[in-house]
Amino acid sequence: MQTKKFSGVSENAYGKPIAPLKYETSFEAFDNADEIRSAGEWPKDTDVVKFVNAQRKANARQKAMQAAWDAAGLIKPTLENDEQLRLKSMHKIFVAAGKSEQEARTLASAALGIEWADSDDE
Repeated sequence: MQTKKFSGVSENAYGKPIAPLKYETSFEAFDNADEIRSAGEWPKDTDVVKFVNAQRKANARQKAMQAAWDAAGLIKPTLENDEQLRLKSMHKIFVAAGKSEQEARTLASAALGIEWADSDDE
């Protein structure tokens, strides 16, 4: 076993947005299956069946949705085929560079020569 540290940021609490809160913690991670069995934490066969079936269902769902989207002629937005996606990406770059939300919106629009489709987009 080994101790693994991790951190994250919580931006929602109890279903509501909050100011970002950072957290750090650690846990004892197993190195192999024998350690898990020795600790008595090996899952029951019914739990393994549920886990595998959930993965298979999610995979089938994704394939079916993709097939439906393809049949409907829906095309995944990319930077090459969606100007609003380009605008939003440029906006993110300006925000990451320290510009305010509004300044980033204005700069992105000016740099690309594209107007925002919806005034609430950021």
